[in-house]
Amino acid sequence: MCVKVFFTSILLTAVLACIRATEIPDDGKLRVCIVESRGIYQATSNIECVVGVDRLDCVRRIHKGTAHFGVLSSEDLVAARWASVEILVASELRSHNTAFEYEVVAVVDNEADIHTVHDLRGAKLCHPGYGLENHWTEVLANYFESTLISKSCDSGISLTEDKIRASARYFGPSCKAGPWVPDPKQDRLLKDRYPSLCQMCYDPYRCDIGDKHWGRRGALYCLTSGGGNVAWARLDDVRSHFGLTGLTAQAEISEYSYLCIDGHLQPINTTRPCVWVAKPWPVVAARRNHAAQVQALITGLNHDDSKSWQNALLSLLETYHIEIVSLDNVIPIDDYLDQAPAYQGAYSFPECNPPRSVVFCTTSIMQHIKCSWLQEASQVYGVQPNIQCIRSPDLSNCLDDVKYKTADVVLVDHENRIRAQRDFDLIPLLYEFSEGMHQRYVTIAIVRKEAKLENFSQLKGVKACLPSYEGPAYLSVTDTIANKTGQVVALHHFFHRNSCTWHPKQKHKCPEHYKGDEGAFRCLAEGTGDVAFLSSSIYKQYMVGNLTSPWLHEIGHKSFKVLCPYGDNTKRSKFEYCYLHWTTRGHLMTHKNSLIRHNEIYNTLKDMDMLFGKKYKTETRPFTMYGIFDQKHNIIFRDETDGLKGLQDLRKDENQRTMEEIFERYIKEEYQLLQENAGQALKSKYAIIGVIGLQLLLRLGVQ
Repeated sequence: MCVKVFFTSILLTAVLACIRATEIPDDGKLRVCIVESRGIYQATSNIECVVGVDRLDCVRRIHKGTAHFGVLSSEDLVAARWASVEILVASELRSHNTAFEYEVVAVVDNEADIHTVHDLRGAKLCHPGYGLENHWTEVLANYFESTLISKSCDSGISLTEDKIRASARYFGPSCKAGPWVPDPKQDRLLKDRYPSLCQMCYDPYRCDIGDKHWGRRGALYCLTSGGGNVAWARLDDVRSHFGLTGLTAQAEISEYSYLCIDGHLQPINTTRPCVWVAKPWPVVAARRNHAAQVQALITGLNHDDSKSWQNALLSLLETYHIEIVSLDNVIPIDDYLDQAPAYQGAYSFPECNPPRSVVFCTTSIMQHIKCSWLQEASQVYGVQPNIQCIRSPDLSNCLDDVKYKTADVVLVDHENRIRAQRDFDLIPLLYEFSEGMHQRYVTIAIVRKEAKLENFSQLKGVKACLPSYEGPAYLSVTDTIANKTGQVVALHHFFHRNSCTWHPKQKHKCPEHYKGDEGAFRCLAEGTGDVAFLSSSIYKQYMVGNLTSPWLHEIGHKSFKVLCPYGDNTKRSKFEYCYLHWTTRGHLMTHKNSLIRHNEIYNTLKDMDMLFGKKYKTETRPFTMYGIFDQKHNIIFRDETDGLKGLQDLRKDENQRTMEEIFERYIKEEYQLLQENAGQALKSKYAIIGVIGLQLLLRLGVQ
């Protein structure tokens, strides 16, 4: 059994076999790629199931031949075409009997004196806005404005602001509610700068999700009862709003018309409205060599026998769709997408030159491949500016690339944070955040249970074990000693000279197997040290029996206790250990640049996080930023990452004492300066005593 999922009404048991093979034997079976969290599968002789982590993973599996077919969205097909994946479309998955999943139209008030698209300048636009989740993508949401308005490509403002400013200048008072950019402060700034795009909203100042004029139906209410001139809306919503589907009409149908892109009007009750752009249905797509066979198989599926493999397969494919419609012939992606008016054209508007891409630096072939697929997925879903991926030989080269602006972003772990910021002059932009404390880097202090060590003032002169020099544990201990003992001193001077602090000036050298968090724990457990400072995750693994290194068998089980320099955790914290400080394990670093460019990079990364992170809104993931990629773990981002957070969000966490201020103080050499000042003060103290003593001797001599 590969994975379990609960459907809304029943738990589906599908009669399919799950495999995760990298090479598929030619045994005559067809293999369907199903995205994880879709169902429970059991064996059958006819079909096998290959489990993909997301839909684009299924695209890659079909391309490689480890699967033969799967269900893909129209966005997946665009990404597959861009990646030159050769697959054919066999059947559509429909939820109602229309040619497309939905069509988008422009509706105008007949009294607005709008007869052609040339009359739209200065018109009051009613737009569904942003934050509609999976109802439609940014590409289709912005198609109306992209068709009418050219980009200025002003290098003095971000691409997002360029688009907003162009719309504000073209249209009159309008409503385009919802988050314009992910960062609330930037969002507020832009809405204050371009208030006309919120003027027609029910609450012009908030101009946000939930406004009466926000959303699919909100745009139509803005038009028919809010004073708007033109609305950008889905055709099915327009029909419902004007009472053409059996619902009560919300406005007089004769007072409004469809505005056609070719320059004429149509009555709302026309049977063939002029559509600006349409979104194709999801499809069953297959490898070229198996497409006809797959289509024949799918055509014969039904729910007649609830215990049959046909019923199980059909249930897995259908999701919320209720009908599978086979095409007349299996056709290439391009031919299928071209059937939907303007759909492919929506992805072909000219970009600014030079491009404003956010260049992401990777350090391995697998990282680069994942980054490239993330780039494709982001472009399909309208992320602007999109990322561009480059590959450097190692992290040092990547850091250098970002420093000299060949690249814009690099992800470093907690151990390389100081190096990236101090040696390469980079700054943190976003943090790879995990909800669980053990998935962060939490510094704890542990001693043997029988040790008579209870507080940090007792640690002076004892043998300490640290994972590394200038890592988070090293810095956390430095700050805690200063806070709790009042002594600002280098660790290799505070602790016993035979400690493992890894300071380059320390004469005593520890064995390499004491490096790292497990090494620091080993240093304590083997009796070399009296106190160890390390990540809570290593200690937790030891406590639950998941630390199984050979050296542990030689020393046997030992008991330890955790020191609590800051007392017990706050009531809000659910963490089991008291600790010194915590930081994230991943830090997205960028170069020092203008605030505009900084915000642009920030928003691109946050947009990708919202689309492809763990809070995705669709039934199945289009792409997985945090998780297994091509059956490999921790590619670019750690699998356990829950999302990207900014500094302000980190500070709001229920667990206190994040390390950002400590990193900054260390970079500015404040600890070093305090140590030097303390040393100078000590020298001055003895100098004063010496002068006073000399004066006393002189006086005695005179007498």
